[in-house]
Amino acid sequence: MILEWLEYLRTKSTKTAKDWGYVYQNISLKFRSRRCAKAWKSHNENCREFVRGHLAKTQPKSIVVVGSGLLLEVPIEALLATAEKVYLVDLVHAPEIRRLAAKHPQIELIERDISGLLGLLKKGTGPFQLKNIPWKQLPVWDLPKVDLIISANLLSQIPLMISEALPMTSETYEKFARSVRDQHIERLFGQSQKVLLFADFETRYIGHDGQRIKTEMYNVNLQDLKFDREWIWEISPFGETSKDYKIEMLVRGYYS
Repeated sequence: MILEWLEYLRTKSTKTAKDWGYVYQNISLKFRSRRCAKAWKSHNENCREFVRGHLAKTQPKSIVVVGSGLLLEVPIEALLATAEKVYLVDLVHAPEIRRLAAKHPQIELIERDISGLLGLLKKGTGPFQLKNIPWKQLPVWDLPKVDLIISANLLSQIPLMISEALPMTSETYEKFARSVRDQHIERLFGQSQKVLLFADFETRYIGHDGQRIKTEMYNVNLQDLKFDREWIWEISPFGETSKDYKIEMLVRGYYS
């Protein structure tokens, strides 16, 4: 906890990112990735291989990575070797990402709330405000138009992070989350004709006997995205979240 607190003090961010818990999430992810490095290794490599394969086909000169995070799943060396400009977009950029950008003039860091909701919603207040969200009038991403846009976001997490700060029923959440996910896909196509997306589509809780305890799935309008491949990510090994079960995600890669 002391190390995480020191990291919190070192991490530059906006007041919005701190107020909504995104700085803590970024730091928590960093420490978790170290604890779970062995379990995450194959997932990270699957993501990188998926991206590298499409880089070779499209040869983009400009790339936006939405949800760039810690670049665990993004083959940044391949992006830099291919493109003249790489835009890394997230609400929080860790100190090591800022150092990387300082070394490579090709990289530009952009701080952005991709949900477009944090400036509109009031943290901790009731779900009544969700009924009046002007989905079609939300602030646009206002990102550079590029040859390729890559979405590295967990689609389940974009609405979840917001919902954890707003009290709402499960029914209200499902409607809200679906709108957030669908809007994300729509915004991707608004930035580029070429889209790469890898994301979670199913979460499985598995006991020591190998049987599923629970499975969570969600729907999203993928529009014209085409399926490429899928794999399993052991996101939480036994003992990380619970000694009684591990958590796996079904991750899929899509392209346009």
